[in-house]
Amino acid sequence: MKPDAERPPVRATIFLVMLAAVLPGASCEVVKPSVKASSDVPSAGKFPHGLLGRLLEKAVTDGLVDYAAVSIDESLLEQYLAEVARVSPDSHPHLFPTEPDRLSYWINAHNACALRGVLRFNRPGTLRDIAHRFDSDTTYVVGGRNVSLNAMSLIAYRRFADARVHFALVNARRGGPPLAKEPWEAADLDARLEAAAHAFLADPHNVEWKPPALKVGLSRILLDFRADFEREVPSTVSGDARLVSSLNRFRAQREKVNATEAYPIPFDERLNDVANR
Repeated sequence: MKPDAERPPVRATIFLVMLAAVLPGASCEVVKPSVKASSDVPSAGKFPHGLLGRLLEKAVTDGLVDYAAVSIDESLLEQYLAEVARVSPDSHPHLFPTEPDRLSYWINAHNACALRGVLRFNRPGTLRDIAHRFDSDTTYVVGGRNVSLNAMSLIAYRRFADARVHFALVNARRGGPPLAKEPWEAADLDARLEAAAHAFLADPHNVEWKPPALKVGLSRILLDFRADFEREVPSTVSGDARLVSSLNRFRAQREKVNATEAYPIPFDERLNDVANR
């Protein structure tokens, strides 16, 4: 899936982010797991996402995170990140034989590193003032390489032609997608991506519209990556109506938006902590 490549500043930003993620000596803080992977290298298609699942089951409620609980069971997170640090679809492609195997890995690795980042920054109430440090300047060991959250997102967007990925990558903000209570797995990946898309677009925090209004408020995620969603709509439809049409496929029939103009909903930069309901 590709980010909005029609705007040169975005392309420049993407290049700098990727450069910072991979060049030796780049001015990034590297967060390394505090433990070493204790098991043998997993067999093909069997990456141990269950380690992350044990933590999510304890710490996630209604899409929000109890970071105090994450701190208590931080060893589970560290064990999972040790596995992420050891192998990835890039370093060991034979261990990830299918596209769902690969995409599940990148979603879970991204979301786990975001959890670790929140602890690294001492559970800030909001990420507004540390956004660049959190998303780009801090890197994590992924398959032996140092990769930022932004770089992981770009891997998912570029390699997998599925706009629904935007509803699975959790950026630790209240304005972003909720965190699932279980890890993403290849077996039911398509069904869960579809459910995540429907849930995100049914939430009035992400789509503000009441008939017969011809203007609709949309989450920044939908507007910033509109090109990814609009690929599914014939080019005969143009403007905001094209974006609306592409999003309607994820809304119930009786909830279809009939609008020709979109405006941005202010993005909630608060931490996705249970305290920020």
